Amino acid sequence: MRYTSSRLISGVFVGITVLSQVAEAQMSPGGMGPGMGGPQTPSAEEKKEGVAEAAPKAPGLLPTTPALPPPKGRRKRWKLFELGGYYRMRTDWFKNFNLGFIDNPALGGAPFARALSCSSTVLNHPCDDTLSSTNMRLRLEPVFNLDEGTSVHVQADILDNLVLGSTPTGEVLNGAYTSTNPPPVSAFGTTQTVPEAGINSDRSSILIKRAWAEVAVPLGILKLGRMPNHWGMGIYANSGGYNPFDGTYDYDGDYGDTVDRVSFSALIPGTALRAMVASDWNISRLVSNQQATTNKGNEGHPFNLDNPDDMNSWVGVISKLDSPQDFRDALDRGESVLNYGVYFEYKTQGWDDNLTNFNINAPTVPFDPAAHYVPRDLKTYTASLWGKLAVGDVQLESELVGQFGNIRLEDQGIATSTSGLTKIRKLGGAARLTWRGVEGKLRLGIEGGFATGDQWDNTPQGNTNVAFANRIGDPSVCNLQHTCTLTQFMFNREYKVDLILWRRLFGAVTNAAYAKPFLQYDLTKSIMFKIANITSFAMKPVSTPGNGSVYGTEFDMDLGYSSQRLFAGISYGVLFPFGAMAHPVDDTTAGGAGFGYGTDANGIPNTGDPGTAHTIQTRFVLAF
Repeated sequence: MRYTSSRLISGVFVGITVLSQVAEAQMSPGGMGPGMGGPQTPSAEEKKEGVAEAAPKAPGLLPTTPALPPPKGRRKRWKLFELGGYYRMRTDWFKNFNLGFIDNPALGGAPFARALSCSSTVLNHPCDDTLSSTNMRLRLEPVFNLDEGTSVHVQADILDNLVLGSTPTGEVLNGAYTSTNPPPVSAFGTTQTVPEAGINSDRSSILIKRAWAEVAVPLGILKLGRMPNHWGMGIYANSGGYNPFDGTYDYDGDYGDTVDRVSFSALIPGTALRAMVASDWNISRLVSNQQATTNKGNEGHPFNLDNPDDMNSWVGVISKLDSPQDFRDALDRGESVLNYGVYFEYKTQGWDDNLTNFNINAPTVPFDPAAHYVPRDLKTYTASLWGKLAVGDVQLESELVGQFGNIRLEDQGIATSTSGLTKIRKLGGAARLTWRGVEGKLRLGIEGGFATGDQWDNTPQGNTNVAFANRIGDPSVCNLQHTCTLTQFMFNREYKVDLILWRRLFGAVTNAAYAKPFLQYDLTKSIMFKIANITSFAMKPVSTPGNGSVYGTEFDMDLGYSSQRLFAGISYGVLFPFGAMAHPVDDTTAGGAGFGYGTDANGIPNTGDPGTAHTIQTRFVLAF
């Protein structure tokens, strides 16, 4: 029998002895990562309890969290069970995030949703383009230590980002309300009900997001399961939680990279380098319990319905990476410290399932491979170079990412050459320079970054969020020119640059270059103040809503308080958008036929200059 399954390859891979060690993303330096998300090894480093000194890397402007260690410190004495996590409550006030535009896709869309009242036809209805809400989350990250070298890790969120007041009694959002079956009058609600996916919420009350095992074997550490992934500054791979590269925990994370992976890591003998090799299951496509009538009876043990349509990647890491505490200790001794590393990923997918018109939630008709099984021929090579140098009071950290390869998109109407392959050429990078003074209380610095872009508009063009990005090109252009290169690089959504433009209106830095000078000052041991300015430019103006070269400039300020495991903070941001965020009129003399910014039923055009946006955000975190 001939075996081609990548699962078999991964199974063989687990048994291979690899003489290398880890700078693995979700693993902390030296295989001794403290706290949540860190491995449980016999040589686990002790972390002191209480408020830690500021991390060597200046954190970004809020709503990030203060420079604290992970909520659960490592202890010398072995414990059978450890529980880490946090409780978080956040309030948000958004003013004019739609920049004054109409968010109707038929009219070209807007960067953010308008208040529902702004589209009401009732006379004298309230409309001040303001949105406000409060949400909460309880995250639990238990660790079961089977012995001093073996552990099982779980990450579970309870009431994940639940908007307070969103599940009142009797509210069934998918109910078929008619004149004979009217909806409830919400004014008479007396209590909140449990969130149920598909009933009154888009998610369940409890979400198990990650679960993985770690085993210390004679030559290194074996990890397998669904686990966090983090590398370098986090512009490509970002866990959205514990950062093993500086020892901080981002309590404001909403996304975070999770990988289905088996990895082995070890110290390279005779060197200070650590390495990791891994095999990832990126996509298995359809499995047996996602079909309506085929292969039923196997739900207790579902299986992958095909091998060639799987997407798999192989990852390798080599780095010199000190633990965050060792890094700080070396600086305190007056030493210069250099950490560096390379992250490499090779990804493939031979075939694919075109799931057009296939409803995975209600598959009354099985997937038809005769019509929808298509060649993909995906191959990508992604490399990330990272380095951090600290000399005295000055620290420089940078990361550069490049992704190159090919993909076949003929089923999407794109056939760019005789080979039918579309090229992938993407670049992104960031660097941060920080100076510490006044006995470490003052931090001055500047950060800059860039991400290449494509020449294609979003769909529709006014909806700027990366969720609406055109990632496959324009058939009318690609086929006409017989060439098409995908060049849009997107920062990881957990890499936070600001409060409004990239965090909310775009979702991630893309098709842009930005400059961010910042200042942070510790007023007391518990109170800190931050201020930053972020000015952003378009790499390819043709794909911006206004075909402009400057997105705008934003000023963000924050005041935060931290004491032991408690953090509270308030942030204010204001965005002054420029020409790249405008909506030009459909006028050939103005250079813009085909912009598509129409006029609504009341005769109000969705065109013009963008308005100023404001935000006030508060955060309350209790870590344990």
